[in-house]
Amino acid sequence: MTAPRTWIMVVTGGSLAVSFVVSAVWWSRSSGMSSFEPAVQVLGLLAGITGIVAERWAASRERRAEALQAIGEELQDNRRILTSPPFAVGTTQPTRRQVYPRMSLSAVNAALSSAVLAPGRDETLAGMLHDWRNEAEIFNHQLSLAEILAFTNGSDDVLRDLYQGLHSADGPLERMQEQLEALLAMPALAPAGVTRR
Repeated sequence: MTAPRTWIMVVTGGSLAVSFVVSAVWWSRSSGMSSFEPAVQVLGLLAGITGIVAERWAASRERRAEALQAIGEELQDNRRILTSPPFAVGTTQPTRRQVYPRMSLSAVNAALSSAVLAPGRDETLAGMLHDWRNEAEIFNHQLSLAEILAFTNGSDDVLRDLYQGLHSADGPLERMQEQLEALLAMPALAPAGVTRR
């Protein structure tokens, strides 16, 4: 089944093409002052076609810029979470059970699901965002499981194991921080107004 958008494009393009042909025939057969009328109509049609294309292009660029800005701000927030207690390097092992902050993913999910990123231009960025989203979702789920275990098990060994698991070399915190830094260094995020820290 053909999408309504395709039908609209076909009908609009066909109507403009027929109008252009009629105006061109009219212009070739008219003489004197009346020959300006089809020329004006042809120029109006060309302006209309150009306006439609330019408006769609500008709207697409605006949506992309807004998405990149939202992604950049969300990544900066996630960076702040990962560099603050209880995740920061040098943080002491917690002595009590706690609920850990989670990674935010709404802007990344919205950008990836709405296809605002340009297929060729943002291919590398989209791939990195997919990887980041997968890693962050796994991290959030692991935190949930660890919290459930910590709150239901009375042993302090659980807290020690959770701390060591998070802060170990090549552990989830280190991997996520590396991915965040790589994403924030992407040129596509620089013009979106992302502030470097």
